[in-house]
Amino acid sequence: MSLLHFLAIIKYVYITKITFRKNKLMKTSKNIIYKLKLLSILPMIVLSIAFILFSIHSYHTLNHLNGLKKDVAQSKEIAFIINELQIERGLSVGYVASKGSMYKDKLLKQRRITNSVNVLNLINKKQKKVIENKINILSISDIDVFNYYTFEIKKLLKKYMSLTTGVENIFVKKNLQAYTNLSVLKESLGQMRAAFNGILSSAKEEKIERFNYKMVYAKAIYDSSKERFMITLSPDILNDFNAIVKSKKYSWVESTINNYTINHTYDKNITSFIWWKNITTSINMLFKLERKYFLLIDTYVEDQFDSMIIELSMNALLFVILLFAILLLSSRIQDSILRNINMLNQYKDAVDRSSIVSKTDAKGLITYANDKFCEISGYTLQELLGKSHNMIRHVDMPKEIFSQMWKDISQKKAWHGIVKNKKKDGGIYIVDATINPILNHKNEIEEFIAIRNDITEVYMLHKELEETQQDLILRVGYIAENRSIDTGDHVKRVTKYSEIFAKYSDLSKDEVMYFVMASPMHDIGKIGIPDTILNKPAKLNEEEWKVMKTHTDIGYDFFRDSDKPLFKAAAIIAYEHHEKYDGSGYPRGLKGDAIHIYGRITALADVFDALSTKRCYKSIWTDEKIFTLIKEEKGKHFDPQLVDIFFEHIDEFLAIREQYNA
Repeated sequence: MSLLHFLAIIKYVYITKITFRKNKLMKTSKNIIYKLKLLSILPMIVLSIAFILFSIHSYHTLNHLNGLKKDVAQSKEIAFIINELQIERGLSVGYVASKGSMYKDKLLKQRRITNSVNVLNLINKKQKKVIENKINILSISDIDVFNYYTFEIKKLLKKYMSLTTGVENIFVKKNLQAYTNLSVLKESLGQMRAAFNGILSSAKEEKIERFNYKMVYAKAIYDSSKERFMITLSPDILNDFNAIVKSKKYSWVESTINNYTINHTYDKNITSFIWWKNITTSINMLFKLERKYFLLIDTYVEDQFDSMIIELSMNALLFVILLFAILLLSSRIQDSILRNINMLNQYKDAVDRSSIVSKTDAKGLITYANDKFCEISGYTLQELLGKSHNMIRHVDMPKEIFSQMWKDISQKKAWHGIVKNKKKDGGIYIVDATINPILNHKNEIEEFIAIRNDITEVYMLHKELEETQQDLILRVGYIAENRSIDTGDHVKRVTKYSEIFAKYSDLSKDEVMYFVMASPMHDIGKIGIPDTILNKPAKLNEEEWKVMKTHTDIGYDFFRDSDKPLFKAAAIIAYEHHEKYDGSGYPRGLKGDAIHIYGRITALADVFDALSTKRCYKSIWTDEKIFTLIKEEKGKHFDPQLVDIFFEHIDEFLAIREQYNA
């Protein structure tokens, strides 16, 4: 809309208000022209206010960018401190594990570096000094050294993550989140550097065993964080990362780690010094990639800052030019008004032609309906006039919505919402409706006007999209399950069993919908479990079982950062479906109602299906044996109420099992 159009609308409204007044002097042409001339200053006032508001916004934006600079600078400092602590951890573990025979000089040099970069005092210097003294006199175990440094590094990572959560800029937030995955990847490598260094530097088997768990756990975190990191990478960073991964030393490090954690063996020619040199070189390459990330963010923030300064300057210049233009145009206002009143009427006609419009009196009876209203509803204007909108209300629309609608507009508030209507021939149409009360000069409701847009096609498309999303979730669940050699239709059966439980549980309609859609994700974390463990045709040993149990954490990590209701439900299911009602489950040992209903349902559905089907490590159980176990585990493994639901509706569960029997 041009400036002249804007002036025309304002002055037309003002003229309309004048005609309502009874004072004869206010009706004279001379007075109207005088008022119109006074109105010429309104655009200048509006423009001035707009410029002031924009200036305030720009000021806040510049302050935000300055704050962003500080946050990024602090993040860089934290990243640097973490890198130095990771090196010090590995040297300290090697020093203690070797009883002081290795790494002494390097450790002392590294301590000076680490302590000098702690300018933000993010590390407790007093506590660190105590640990250093214990290391010096070898009065602390290598495992305790490992745990101390790892704990301090995790605190720094949490500090970094707290900075990223407060960032609103999408570009910066995305890159900082990608860096988060890189930092977790680098930390898992750092843990394996220290753990394997402890193994190579120590001759005691019990210490080696204690470090084995650290290696396996860090390897699982490494695999999952590497996968997440590669998903979030920009093309140029991805090329750099691929070059690092394909480098000779990095490939050697990954091969050594894989041999040790998966095959439980390594080249006996590998010494502590060889391992330290190669993995430190690999980690340093990742550290350089971190630097590139921060350089990319720094450049972006600086560009945004410069752009805002230029934009503010340009708008100031534009403000001066527009003020000057308004002064020049003020003499032509009178002719502009007459010309634009006609255009305003055409705008009104355009709205009438493009939207579904109706008006009602204060009692809600239809007084006007345009052609599009008649066309979509199937009623003629004569059939609509004097009637209530109830004649087109669809039975699927709750009465409460219309009660709230009438309450809002009766209180002189606008109402907006999606409404499903019924055509004269019984068909349906969906509209995005806005209803506004029209007030007279006494602030009384004169009538109501409703403007609607037909969104039937969009609504149907959205419904189809939801169905497609559900199918996609199911197929992703298949991907995770099909890594196992004997899954069959496990995902589909567990989903159907879960749907039966949800139907008879005290869940809302939306909760049931999201739960059923997300239930195929319960074992998505198995993507991160090695095939040798996942498909082992025998009982897992203790170390293998520890790795297997991490699939709940891995699955939770896939979804926990999403704010979408569907993926929130998937995170809960993946995380809690192995918790037990009596608190003896994993990963957190939750008890009773502390376990989300999604987790309690999936636990029973998953066990029922597992016992009902053949697995690589077990044969099919008989129904009698299955039912006996479920009854015995009531209140122990399973929620008692869910067990009752299971046996009350056992025919439905057996029908599902028969229908989807592999």
